[in-house]
Amino acid sequence: MFLSANFLTLDEKNGRLKAMKSAFRQHWGAMFLSLVALSFIAVQAFFSTHREKAVTELYFADRMTEAHRVLIDEYNRLHQGKVKVVPIDFPNPDFTTNERKEILARSLRGEGEGIDLFAVDVIWVQRFERWSEHLDPYFSRKELDGLSAEGLQTCYKDGKLVAIPFKLAQGVLLYREDLLHALPGGKQMAEEVRRGITWTEFVKFGRNIRTPNPYYIFPAAEYEGLLCPFIEILLGREGTYFETYGFKFDTEPARKALRFLVDLVQTYKITPEAATAMTEVSSYEYFIRRNGIFLRGWTTYDKDFSNVPEQKRFVRMAPLPHFEDGKPASTFGGWNLMVSKFSTKKEEAIAFIKFLLGKESQETIFTKGGYFPVVRTFYEEESYRKKFPELAEISRLLAHGVHRPSHDKYTKYSEILAHYVFQAIRGRIDVEDALRQATKAIESEKILLEPTL
Repeated sequence: MFLSANFLTLDEKNGRLKAMKSAFRQHWGAMFLSLVALSFIAVQAFFSTHREKAVTELYFADRMTEAHRVLIDEYNRLHQGKVKVVPIDFPNPDFTTNERKEILARSLRGEGEGIDLFAVDVIWVQRFERWSEHLDPYFSRKELDGLSAEGLQTCYKDGKLVAIPFKLAQGVLLYREDLLHALPGGKQMAEEVRRGITWTEFVKFGRNIRTPNPYYIFPAAEYEGLLCPFIEILLGREGTYFETYGFKFDTEPARKALRFLVDLVQTYKITPEAATAMTEVSSYEYFIRRNGIFLRGWTTYDKDFSNVPEQKRFVRMAPLPHFEDGKPASTFGGWNLMVSKFSTKKEEAIAFIKFLLGKESQETIFTKGGYFPVVRTFYEEESYRKKFPELAEISRLLAHGVHRPSHDKYTKYSEILAHYVFQAIRGRIDVEDALRQATKAIESEKILLEPTL
């Protein structure tokens, strides 16, 4: 998407990546995909290095959206003849977050010039710090004070600034207002949902209605996205869980959280078993295709699925349910920017980051990308609050946001935990045994994956 004449075309690139997709899921396929991805970046570096040019090409890896296109085009126009940002695209349909993480990590291990600036999931910062430039020398205290605390919190390791927030998202409850209103008691239910409903009332309504439509969908495949609803339930009842227990999950609060997710599928049967094969993208597609009523999604839904205007005009957003003995909790998501420590264009990368943090750029990220702005100006200045009245609701959502734990081995631990949480939801292992095995595997930093049934 949006590549220069000296860059591989989108069709050429996507053709290669899609061909690699099925192979990736096999043991040998992962290595094959990595080699091709590394070769792809090496080719870029070769051609950018071995031709004479006055323009500095800055290679930027992210999932490219309409907002990216607008911003990159504008930056390239402003710096024409001097700097050109060249995008490296990770399209959502072709990559899960786990696959994207591994390909990016393998690319950076090569220590080449193929990537100068890259976007990472907010939970990857600790892992990718080893390949990244420390950013304290490039940003003043005033510049950092202008960023949102929610975004900046994820950008440090051992007190050092290693990333900059780019775009912020949050978990929400999405629902089809037209379908809900058509159900007995549906209009009243919609009011309760908007105000913030308890899980007890939410489950009760779902069990009492008679409808062929899926009631509640959440992504329950074995990947990082599964841990978002798990952590939301866990921290909603035990807000200081990770400070108290660390990564030990054979505890009563963790058992309650996992048991609830299992019950949604196995006992209450308000979530279809098909959810255990769904990542974020496929859960959205299922919600649209099967006319689902409720979906655990992200605040970016509106822009992620802009190609379904008929259904989308009925989709509404509300806080996630909470327990009577807890408080609302919604996982922060989003993407931060990191500069490769191997890049020879660090100053150019920093200049582009500062452009992306400008008010006009952040407005584009908000209006065309659906992500929350990461600059405080948007939430504090009256002119923005008048222009975007939805910022009032966003501020309320931010107050209930929770972070996944910051740890350099989080991605490894999350893979282990996701495996056993998935097994429990599928009914292959009971809750107590799942969390006991997960804790043991985390403590030994090993995972033994059973064959897929």
